[in-house]
Formats: sequence, C-alpha cells, structure tokens
Amino acid sequence: MSPISKKEKDELIKGTQDHFWMHSKAWDQLTPEMITIMDRAEGTHIIDVDGNRYFDLMSGLWLVNVGHGRKEIADAVYEQMQKLCYVNTWQYPTIPAIKLASKIASLAPGDLDSVYFVLNGSDAVDTAYLMAKQYQALSGYPKKYKIITKKRAYHGAGSGAHTITGPSFFTRRVFEPMTPGIRHAAAPFCYRCEYELTYPDCNLLCASDIERQILSEDPETVAAVIGETISGAPGVIPPPPEYWPMVRSICDKYDILLIMDEVICGWGRTGKWFACEGHYDVIPDLMTIAKGTSSGYLPIAAVVARQKVRDKFKPGFQEMFQHGLTWNAHPVCCAAALANINIIERENLVDKAAEVGQHLITGLETLRSHPTVGDVRGKGLLTAIELVKDKNTKESFEMNDPFNNELGTQLAKVGIQTRIRNIMGIAPPLITTKDEVDWLVDGIDKALGETEKKYSIK
Repeated sequence: MSPISKKEKDELIKGTQDHFWMHSKAWDQLTPEMITIMDRAEGTHIIDVDGNRYFDLMSGLWLVNVGHGRKEIADAVYEQMQKLCYVNTWQYPTIPAIKLASKIASLAPGDLDSVYFVLNGSDAVDTAYLMAKQYQALSGYPKKYKIITKKRAYHGAGSGAHTITGPSFFTRRVFEPMTPGIRHAAAPFCYRCEYELTYPDCNLLCASDIERQILSEDPETVAAVIGETISGAPGVIPPPPEYWPMVRSICDKYDILLIMDEVICGWGRTGKWFACEGHYDVIPDLMTIAKGTSSGYLPIAAVVARQKVRDKFKPGFQEMFQHGLTWNAHPVCCAAALANINIIERENLVDKAAEVGQHLITGLETLRSHPTVGDVRGKGLLTAIELVKDKNTKESFEMNDPFNNELGTQLAKVGIQTRIRNIMGIAPPLITTKDEVDWLVDGIDKALGETEKKYSIK
C-alpha cells in the first residue's frame, strides 16, 4: 500500500490540530513533526501514513494480545453485525453474550462464574465499586460504603475509578474534590518503599497498612478493598508473593469484599490466564476484566462475581443490581471477544507468554548497565523499565522531561513505538517470538545509548 500524498497528510495534521482532542496529549505537543498518524497494522507491527513500520511494544495500551489484523475476529464481527447488530440488552440476552459469559466463567479463577458486561475497564471498576456497596447493603450493612485502595494505582477515568486511582497519579489532582469514602493505603512497591525498608525484612507493612486503614475507618463502614493484581499504568509493579494472600486474609477477617483489577494483567498477559490465581493463589470476590478480553478489536469489559456475591442479588426485584448501560453486553463486541479467546486457547498464547516473557526479562536485565536504568520488573509479557536520573538517589525524570521525548525518538528510529514517561512500558503482543525479543532488547539498548550520549549521562 502506497503512502498518502503530502497534501492528504497535511490535511490530516490540520484536522488533528483543529478538531481532534487527543487523550492525554497537550495541545502544544501537536506540532506537525510530533504527530505520527497511524494507518494500519499487522501482527506485531503498526504502520504510519508514510509507510514506516514500528514494533508495537505496548500492544496498543496493554491490550492487543493476539496481534493486529486477525481476519478471524473481523469475520466474526461482520457475521454478527449482519445477523443482529444490537438489541435492548436490558431486556433480552443474546447468543454471543450467553456464550461469552459461559466461556469466561469456565476460565475464571475458582467460583467466579457470574459475568456482568460493561464497555471498558473504567466502567468495570465503577461497576464493581457500586456492586460492592449494594452487596453490603443487601447483607444488612448499609453503612459499609467505603473503599480501601492503594496509593500508587490506576483504575480508570470514571468518577469512582478516578477517586480509587492513587493520589500520586497525575490525572487525579485536577478533579478534586473526588468521590467521598475512598481511602488509600501504602503500595506494595519494593523499589520505592514508602517505609524505606527492604523486602522481606519489611514484614509486608504495605499489606498491614490496609488493615490499619480499615481499623482507622471502622470495619463496619468498609465495603471493599480494591487493587490491581499487578499495577500496570503506575509502572508495572508486581507485589511480593505474600502480599495478596495477606490482603485476602484481612478482608475475610472483617467481612470485606476483595476486588482485584485484572484489566491489564488478565487474559494471559502475565503468563497465566489471570494473575490473581496464577501468581498469588488468591480468589477475589469480584474481578474486573477488559483490554485483552477482545484484544482491542472492539470495546468490552466485565465484572466477574463469585456465587456468594451474585446470590445476594437473586431474591427479587428489590434486590436487583441497580445499574446498567446502553452498550453493556453488546452482541457484536461479545462476538469479537469469543473469537479472540478462541485464538488465545488454540494458539496456546498463555503458555507462550510465560516462556517468551522469561526470555524478555532475561534480556532486559542486561540493560541495567545503562546509567538511566533504575529498575527492570514484570511478569510474563507485562514488563517495564524505570528510568532514573541517578541510580543512587533514584531521582526520577519528570514525565515531560526532554530525555523521555528523545528516547521515544530514538526508539522510533530503530522501528519501535511505546509510551515513555519515567517508565518505559514493554508489553508486546502475546504472539511475539524470542527472536523478536532479542531484536527489541538490542533496539532499546541502542536507543538508550544514543539518548544518554546526547545528554552526556554516564
């Protein structure tokens, strides 16, 4: 396919500058040289309007698990659109929605087997938050409405999800005051422990802080604890192995629901179907899923509930969950998700993510010799490099630091696209091969070297 003409490209750039309000992008960043307009994609690569190919190192935003250009998914969507594009999903179930709910129930951990569909990860978190509060009210505890979460977290952009997102995350500050009743405990972030302790001598004070928060608020007022199983957007932060079992025990002690956010780390991304059970042997009461559910081909997400939660909503109309959205359980989105999950199963992508992910971590560890590589961490194909100005003090680069922009430019030169703030996200599609990993590590190594050289960092 030939690149578009200069005139067409100039018109698209002007349309971007004049009319397209981009997410998380400052207007002063929309200069012609800083706008890369993507045109198409195939496999592990995205291609811009000039025909330049880039390895999609972030799988979009941690979601294109099966890779780009899957005709099987497009065909399933087209067929469903022709058969039934939409129906009142508040009133009628559809074949794709029923089949998808059943498939998710068969793969979800433990007795998580009731699936409430929504449109995206933010919706899923907001829905779980509301579901937990109504569950406690139906259980005879209407004063249990508070939510305990982690300081370093990201749970989305809805009103409740924004508040649940940790206070250190930049998108939250400008929307104060936030939804009441949300409290934030210490994050299980060993590289930047807020207690300045070292694991395992720390005795997991971050987990104990959740109990401290519960007791401070009064257990009779706390509905749920929520957290990303492995935090993604805040920097890919896998907690120590004892963390989630401790949190599960604390929740059980005080009759508090545990909500685990698997929006990013679910669907094989970490080398397990779901990280909560696969890496931590913990079954939450509610689990949020999104991104990899359809690999980004269409928006779909869900809250998956245990039987004990579902049963509180079953007796009659008065107990019905008081929530719903127009696009929930959209039949076309469900058809896309079913085709996507079929590919993950058929091609054994979960096990491949574990194997290739270990090869990736091994390769990334060799980059610690760079003066700006402070930490390398992750599980499976959910990994990241934390960039620092000084390894001894762990001083971070600001998110808009010129170093980050230059590193992005250098990566693009070698054919790699990812998001760089003070964290370099490294989460390639689950179809990535070991040979591609070797090429990626070499490309990152070169890009880091050129950027450090430009800023005289030694």
